[in-house]
Amino acid sequence: MDINELPSPQFVINETGMISVFLPAFEGEPSTPTISKKDQTTLHFQRSPQGDVLLTNINEETMLALADVKKILVIETNVLKGIDLLDKALSAYVKSEETNQKEVHDEIMDTIERAYEVTVQL
Repeated sequence: MDINELPSPQFVINETGMISVFLPAFEGEPSTPTISKKDQTTLHFQRSPQGDVLLTNINEETMLALADVKKILVIETNVLKGIDLLDKALSAYVKSEETNQKEVHDEIMDTIERAYEVTVQL
């Protein structure tokens, strides 16, 4: 991994307490990934033996929720595809074009490179 810090990653906590985090797609497949607490607002994401990154500026609510779970879902997305999709959606909105919901769903799913469970050790 070439990135050593990802500030303010997007965490989502659903109504059942399951936690997901959206990260940019990294090269290679993860190998026994874990997330551990570094300090009050920072997590250490060990994606593989040779790749890790710090997730910084994590809010208190998310840190508390993470302390209550054993695993979370990491969703790695293709950032460039996501930007292109957003640009198309905004252009359609500005032009007041009707959007094909299935096509939009398929394009959104195409931005996801991989999703996998990660062990939480807080």
